[in-house]
Amino acid sequence: MRKPAIFAALLFVYNLSAQTPAAPTREADFETTPDGQATRFTPQFPPLQQIAGAPEAFYTCFWEFGDGHFSFEENPVHIYSKPGDYAALLDVTNNYDDGKKPKKKKKSVLTGGGSGTAMADVFPAKNQTIALKTNSQPKAGEGLTCIISYRNTSKLTTDGRVHLFFNEKKFPASHFRFDTARTYFGEMADNTYSLAEPGIPEPDFDWTALLEMPAGGVSTPLPAEPPFAEVQEMLRKARGAYRGEQVWRFTQLRPGEKRNLFVDLSGTVNMLKDTTAFIHLEGIIEPFDPVVPPERFELEIEIVSSHDPNLIAVSDNRVNYRFLNRQQLDYKVRFQNNGEGPASTVKLDVEIPDGLNPGQMRPVAWYPECPICPKTPATGSCLDTATTKDGLVFTFRNIYLPGSRQKGVADKDSTKGFVKYRIEPERDMAKRAFRSRAKIVFDKNPPIYTNFSKTRFKPGLSPGLKAGYAFPPDNTGEGYVFAGASISPYKSWRIFPQIEFLTGFKGQTDLQTTQYLDSVVFADAAFKRVTYRDSTLSGNRGFVSFEVPVLLRKNFSRFFGVGAGVSARILLEDGEDNTRVIVTRVTAAQPGVPPTPPELLRDETSTLPYSATSTQFSVFGEFNFGFVRAGPNLSLRAGAVMDGGKARSFVQVSLEVKL
Repeated sequence: MRKPAIFAALLFVYNLSAQTPAAPTREADFETTPDGQATRFTPQFPPLQQIAGAPEAFYTCFWEFGDGHFSFEENPVHIYSKPGDYAALLDVTNNYDDGKKPKKKKKSVLTGGGSGTAMADVFPAKNQTIALKTNSQPKAGEGLTCIISYRNTSKLTTDGRVHLFFNEKKFPASHFRFDTARTYFGEMADNTYSLAEPGIPEPDFDWTALLEMPAGGVSTPLPAEPPFAEVQEMLRKARGAYRGEQVWRFTQLRPGEKRNLFVDLSGTVNMLKDTTAFIHLEGIIEPFDPVVPPERFELEIEIVSSHDPNLIAVSDNRVNYRFLNRQQLDYKVRFQNNGEGPASTVKLDVEIPDGLNPGQMRPVAWYPECPICPKTPATGSCLDTATTKDGLVFTFRNIYLPGSRQKGVADKDSTKGFVKYRIEPERDMAKRAFRSRAKIVFDKNPPIYTNFSKTRFKPGLSPGLKAGYAFPPDNTGEGYVFAGASISPYKSWRIFPQIEFLTGFKGQTDLQTTQYLDSVVFADAAFKRVTYRDSTLSGNRGFVSFEVPVLLRKNFSRFFGVGAGVSARILLEDGEDNTRVIVTRVTAAQPGVPPTPPELLRDETSTLPYSATSTQFSVFGEFNFGFVRAGPNLSLRAGAVMDGGKARSFVQVSLEVKL
């Protein structure tokens, strides 16, 4: 009866699962409409899945037009400079939405061409030659596009290489997987070069023949040293900081020309461990012309669990507690005005965990850019900073921050802002994970709460040196000295394990002499003649022992802790046994006959070496006094050891120095 029942149950489950449809995969779409020489792009979004309690969900767009141009506008208009069939791509990001990111959509766009749209770029500075930007924040299991914009600000045409570095070595695992790159200006992958040993320069230039290089009638002096020395130093540092590198070779980059290169990176599951942590991508441009200097650009991004423009992130979510006093934590609070109108006041209330010193806080960077508010009230735009009992307060006053749904606002970046600040841990901060959160208020609207940024401490190891004296409680003179090492987590605030390796030593000491006197060996029937044997036993003992205690400890303060554990000990004894045997014969006195003195029959002494190996097991408890987390401390340990099937007590007093 059981088998048919089980089969029926499995069949029911199978039919039920077959009837349950899988969650549909979302995909964005778009339409293109000719508009004179231009082409208008209109996205078609799949339905949003609103996160409960969050602001209204929305999509942001990233367009690649198939000719090296891009746009972040929702409804862009683009003019292709040459007629042809272009593969346009739309990648949308779901904000305040708990569904999966929609799939990218690629379509063919046939156009007759025209005067061309000005090349969009991501350069934050006027004379910068390389810059990076991503179309979204990285999230585990999702892909993103990294835009690499590079240009030639010199007066000479040059060839060269562009390098992209990712997956920082300071994190235990890689965050990105390189998928593909889309190039539109003849760039060729040159990844064999990325494996080159740092420090190998380019082929030598004839510097003596190029003392000066005329450019447009103006003599341009050569740099003081060959530029490959500078770029090789950049590459050496980048390869020391990152695991991943991709390289592309470009040719004929003309003066004033700029180009875009698009790289797809996929987020690995390892990102989940580092959510709300800062990570970086780095780009380096390596011109081959000796007059054109190389340059590097570092992009800071935050790993997210969901695409929420309001976020708090921390520079490092795994901190070395041993070097806590030398470390500084950078926090970044991002925000976006999602309203239909501009905001003039933005207030950030940041919770500060115990152990971080608000008095040591200082703002590092912020946007909208404005001065720090003066002590006396002012009418201009400024950033007000204050500390409270519970944390920090940053207030942007008298600013203009457009709303993302405001009419006429196409640049979503203009609706975003941030505050980045640096804060130092206190000296006695507890070694426990800590977190921060921010509350954001736009004008008088209801507050928006960010995620929690979490930071934990690396376990770290604390080696220790230990020496002491062990003895039975009823005879302190029968003890032995020991020394060794210990290892445990560094300055743990919780119950923690500790293992020790101890070597004991006791020099040769004399055994208690034992005498057996007047032992009758032989006597005749009338006891007229009696033979006696007198024995004296003596010797010495010493040993070397090897002991491995394993215990659990708990430090209740900086100066007091307790522990309990077990121990295994191997005892290697050596020494010698000395035996002296005296045999005498006594004849009983006869009447009228004087007694005869005892007759010495034998007086022999023998010495035999002694050695023995035994294993002992013990249980114990202990108290620790002094600098129990790090530094010298005194330990009093007592317990019982099984020796020869019998339990006997012991006491250990030791001095330990934990490093």
